[in-house]
Amino acid sequence: MSSGIPDDHKHARRRRLQASARVRARRVELALDRARTRAAQAISPDPESVAAHRQAAATAERALAELDAEGRVFTRRDTGARVVLRDKLATADAAPVHGAGRGEELGDDRYEVECLTHQSDPLFFGELTAATRAARHSDTWCEACRQLASTPHTVRARARKVLAPAKPEIRYTPPEPRLRFDPPAT
Repeated sequence: MSSGIPDDHKHARRRRLQASARVRARRVELALDRARTRAAQAISPDPESVAAHRQAAATAERALAELDAEGRVFTRRDTGARVVLRDKLATADAAPVHGAGRGEELGDDRYEVECLTHQSDPLFFGELTAATRAARHSDTWCEACRQLASTPHTVRARARKVLAPAKPEIRYTPPEPRLRFDPPAT
């Protein structure tokens, strides 16, 4: 016994400190392992997820390639305007053709984009990505869609109250004084 502390208490304290240090070291190792695993996954993604992503992209490409004579209709969420995207190559043939030479005969006019809601003049594009972008953003080329999109959206007073409810007001009411005796009944 030195410095007034029994040896068994010193040894017990040392064992507790060593055990907690081992637990802390183990937690740090686990955190490092998790970080290394995440970094490895970020560097090289799972091959199955890459294959699934490529399959989904190919399916979406096939769906866009199979535009029929009616075309694909895009509806804007903010204004409700409907815009159609037509493939003129699909209009010419009943089945879509994936050959290299067929799309070149139409030149820059393969895809047609038209606002169905406002009956605007159609625009023509040579690439599907540009045509899809124009169909999604009809306010850039359709004057009526531009006017609809530029009008400010109003929020009703009731919806405003629901979105931002007022803070409840808490008031202190002191307790009523108690009488020491009951008043005489009259």
